[in-house]
Amino acid sequence: MLTLHSAYYDDRIPNWRMAPVAVESNILVLVTEGRLVYTINHTLITAEEGDLVFIPKGTFRSAENDGPHPHRKYSALFDHSFPHGTVPLFDLGCFTKKRIGDIDYVAKRFEALHREMQEEKPMHRFAAAGIVQEIAAIASRESGSAGISPTKWRLAERMKRHIREHYREPLHVGELAELIQRSPNYAISLFKEATGQTPVAYMQQLRIAEARNLLLNSDFTVTEIADYLGYYDTSYFYRVFKRATAVSPSAFSVMRDR
Repeated sequence: MLTLHSAYYDDRIPNWRMAPVAVESNILVLVTEGRLVYTINHTLITAEEGDLVFIPKGTFRSAENDGPHPHRKYSALFDHSFPHGTVPLFDLGCFTKKRIGDIDYVAKRFEALHREMQEEKPMHRFAAAGIVQEIAAIASRESGSAGISPTKWRLAERMKRHIREHYREPLHVGELAELIQRSPNYAISLFKEATGQTPVAYMQQLRIAEARNLLLNSDFTVTEIADYLGYYDTSYFYRVFKRATAVSPSAFSVMRDR
């Protein structure tokens, strides 16, 4: 059974952001325009047009626009009591981001969901819950076709956990391979298949997330932050940070004083 609590449509809201909090319900999100940045359990993740995001209950989450351009997205907040094995998307039990093939159709279903909750006609929650289940089924069907087995997910999560624990240190693919007892090439391929990014890109996300935190909440200089995060060339840190956030570290730190 699925119980829908609320549905939202964010339509290019300037300076949009959500404070860090452990979410009290499951959240399903479809980004239809632009990009936004999530910090999920201290990991920085960008979601953009065409991405469907599942945030399970209890996840520590914050979010904001990615740069100066606001985004558009639909969100549905719900609880469910489906047994394990019923809905593959929910079975993962962790933050999940995936590309949706027929985004136009899914966007229309989210639009119908939002309309049902706004108009509050008789049986509107029952009808809206059915739409959420349909969207979850579409996402699960596409996930199943991707061929990611539970074993692969577990191995990928093992590598992610290792990177989270050592993200300030140089990343050695050989260590990841040894961790899952596979070859280096297989480790890289598996990680990208399961997460959509390389181990190095994932490590950079963690570093940039911590850099943003330190720029806003510490007295560290940019050079000190770069050194702390394992960037021994400050100019390279500048380039990586600007590529990830669209602003320089110096410009980003000004936000603290606004």
